[in-house]
Amino acid sequence: MNPKKILLIPFNGIDEEVLEKISAYLSKSFKKEVVTGGNSSLSPGAYNSSRKQFHSSKLLDNLISRQSREYERILGIADVDLYVPELNFVFGEADPSEGVAIISLIRLRQEFYRRPQDKILFIGRAVKEAVHELGHTYGLGHCRNVKCVMHFSNSLMDTDIKEKNFCSGCQGKLKR
Repeated sequence: MNPKKILLIPFNGIDEEVLEKISAYLSKSFKKEVVTGGNSSLSPGAYNSSRKQFHSSKLLDNLISRQSREYERILGIADVDLYVPELNFVFGEADPSEGVAIISLIRLRQEFYRRPQDKILFIGRAVKEAVHELGHTYGLGHCRNVKCVMHFSNSLMDTDIKEKNFCSGCQGKLKR
């Protein structure tokens, strides 16, 4: 039996409205049932005290351990700052071979940059990053089309420019 579900794993409690919006859009984008699992704790071993950030690859390991035949993909959602050693921060990371990904919400918030809260903008950004990282788990790479959700986001401005949808080229690859 081919599993058809995507599992969302919130780390340390994520706002229910945010989870619902992400879940609904992932279901629409990937044409899969999306379920939310119970909260997971952030692994203390993933925290780098000198950087004051969590190593995203180590959090992916936690998600890999939760993979089962019931789920086609797993997406972790954390509200902490993530990094990989080569970069100052990441909005998310995916492990396509294991079918898991993680996104961080913290840098998607206006308040992180000392700007007034904008929940609609924030949720749109969170949805884009969730679709983007799950796209990687389905074998999609970064796209040159700046409007495509698979375009690389080096900054929040890049995230804001792109749309929540796949371009026709990425959509075609996804169907294959």
